[in-house]
Amino acid sequence: MRNMFRIMALGYIGLLASCATLPPEMALESTKYNQDNAGLVVGSLTGGGPYGTFLQLRNIASGELHGWGQKDDYAAWLPAGEYEVSRLGSRRGSMGPYSQPLRFSVKQGQINYVGEMVYGCSRYGQPAAVYGVLDCGLLALGTCDVPNPSVNICVVDRQSQALDYFQQQHPQQPVLSVRSALMR
Repeated sequence: MRNMFRIMALGYIGLLASCATLPPEMALESTKYNQDNAGLVVGSLTGGGPYGTFLQLRNIASGELHGWGQKDDYAAWLPAGEYEVSRLGSRRGSMGPYSQPLRFSVKQGQINYVGEMVYGCSRYGQPAAVYGVLDCGLLALGTCDVPNPSVNICVVDRQSQALDYFQQQHPQQPVLSVRSALMR
């Protein structure tokens, strides 16, 4: 019984660890994406809790999904295009946009600063988007909808501070031009 508990605990820890990192093709040291075929997305997440929040981005034109578990600051390579935050995940469950999803664009060969997502901001903070827990029906066999709002998301522009911090943390990265691509 004790061994079974240890195996389950190790599996759970492994699952959490695997969700917490960027997929290799999106990481800064990616062999698939770089400044010649993608843009570098830089942003941060505040208030996602001690385990962070799962972000799923959807390329609007192709439907291709990119996702990872995120906590605090992030930088990821993405192919150029228009994107939306199609899912947020937390300990509360998977959430989708209640109204309009957060959107941003990525330009190839540039740093695309998308802003600081403030998770759970006050409605007086003028949220950029509202997300809610997905209802996917009995046994999750139906289509999912968002019947009620659950969390406000504000987007704050701290580009100067974020890029200074990014350059301190990653001095080996090539110098790229920077553009504001704030989520809206």
